[in-house]
Amino acid sequence: MNLEFRDTVLMGSVSCARLINGSAWLMIKTDTPLLSKIHRYIPVGLTLAVGIGLSIAATVTAGKWANNQTRLQLQQQTDNLTTTFQRKIDEYYYMVVSLSAFHEASDQVQQDDYEAFTQHFLSIHSGILTLGWLKPVSARERPSYEAQMAEKGFANFSIYEYHPVKKQVIAKARSDYFPITFSPQQDVIGFDLASHPVGKSLLEKARMTGQLVATSKLKIPGKPSDSLTILLPLYHNDMPHNTPETRRQAFRGAMIGVYSLEEIITTSLKGLQIDTLNFCLSDPSLPYPERYLALYQSQTKTVEMKPDRSSCRNHLIYTHPIQVADQQLSLSFWEIPQDSGFGIPPLAEVTLLSGLLLTGTLVMYIVRSLHYTAEIEAEREKSELLLLNILPKPIADRLKQNQQTIADSFTEATVLFADIVGFTQLSQRISATELVKLLNEIFSAFDQLTETYGLEKIKTIGDAYMVVGGLPTPCDNHADAIADMALEMQQQVAQFSAKYGEPFKIRIGINTGPVVAGVIGTKKFIYDLWGDAVNTASRMESHGVPGGIQVSASTYQHLRDKYQFEERGTIQVKGKGEMMTYLLKNRKEEKKDSVE
Repeated sequence: MNLEFRDTVLMGSVSCARLINGSAWLMIKTDTPLLSKIHRYIPVGLTLAVGIGLSIAATVTAGKWANNQTRLQLQQQTDNLTTTFQRKIDEYYYMVVSLSAFHEASDQVQQDDYEAFTQHFLSIHSGILTLGWLKPVSARERPSYEAQMAEKGFANFSIYEYHPVKKQVIAKARSDYFPITFSPQQDVIGFDLASHPVGKSLLEKARMTGQLVATSKLKIPGKPSDSLTILLPLYHNDMPHNTPETRRQAFRGAMIGVYSLEEIITTSLKGLQIDTLNFCLSDPSLPYPERYLALYQSQTKTVEMKPDRSSCRNHLIYTHPIQVADQQLSLSFWEIPQDSGFGIPPLAEVTLLSGLLLTGTLVMYIVRSLHYTAEIEAEREKSELLLLNILPKPIADRLKQNQQTIADSFTEATVLFADIVGFTQLSQRISATELVKLLNEIFSAFDQLTETYGLEKIKTIGDAYMVVGGLPTPCDNHADAIADMALEMQQQVAQFSAKYGEPFKIRIGINTGPVVAGVIGTKKFIYDLWGDAVNTASRMESHGVPGGIQVSASTYQHLRDKYQFEERGTIQVKGKGEMMTYLLKNRKEEKKDSVE
């Protein structure tokens, strides 16, 4: 509406104005002291009101944020400690696995070999109490065993057993003994693990299941009682051991590792910021109060072993499982209160007293949120890289989407098996460490070739190597890529032979056909292949010739126009009958059209 003042009349302290149509008068007092002050302080009041409102809102927001961040920080701290502790535990029981592989690599292992092999572990892990090899000894074999050990420098050697009071007691007569035979800790050599009730039960469990087993109840003479014992059974490779009965018959001994729980906890805490958390490590399989193994108090930064029951039953906020072989320990956390005198988080108190700094608080919130987001993304990238070291990226992506079963059929793929001829004989002439180092160097070179040709490494078995082309992402040139890699593998092996002065040769078999690929297992899973084409490729290798690349007729049809072959002819193949095979020699030279 268009308004216009017709006239204005000033009457003392009142200003009057009439609208153009004369129908109304507006009267405002302009010089009343109270109204003047109100008018003056309106911006101040609005600013104060908005400031107080924003301060309250910011305080509520900051309080919720602080509580949430505290929970996130506490959760992150507990997750970090749990991950670090689990990683430490894994490192320790991987030592037992490594010793097992070392022992299986050679039948001529001696005490000096054990000490040399375990020196690296002992130099970087201070929590090792015992690493050794348990050898089953019958009552009939005991005299000769003790005599042999005495000849090796253990004067007056006798198998000794567990005694709750005395340190060492000569083992009583019984049908079987399981003494520690090799160990860098010579004070435990000769201790019969089966003489301890817990050790006997643990040994029987390992022998019957064929799996890693662990306990926190075993007491080794001369070692702290607050320890963790891990056992891994070994069997004779030439005897079946797929049932409890056959495992008992094929049992040849076990690797044992005994580790200090206190040292594992102390090293796990290094570099971690756990200033407001206490935690308790417990073994749920044990009865009260023995189940409480250790208590960490952040105020004093001390680890107390075998704490009393009341110390570990505070207001728990997080509990995380720790997997140790077949046992599961538990890490329970609780928070030390950090509130201010007003009963609110310190950040909320500062925000309430500093309402005008709301913008700065929000900026700090954003920066800190971005910082935490960046840390989470960095950890996610680490996990992603670790997963991609195990599985192909398309398969890893599907696994992250919680796909329960991953299995795909491929109408055509090319499979390569390779075996290094003479490597088994070489293992009898060089040490296990040198053997593994050499094999790792050769296979690392092969791994680089798979990257070069866009192929997928499936696995290695001993000195055999398996790779496939055409999956998990199908492609048309899978046979060519496999052929090129096979030819270059021959060159690589020839170079290694010249470098080390050993007559290395590689036997390669290749086949093309339909396969099924998928992920098997829930722990230490693997991406593997199945199908007749896989079996045929394996037969091509096993029935091949040293230094040669034998291919099936199906692969030959894919490659004959681009590669040079020698017809080997029909051979008898186990499980397949007679098959026509060819030996791949080289790639044909490409003809270039001349340009006039």
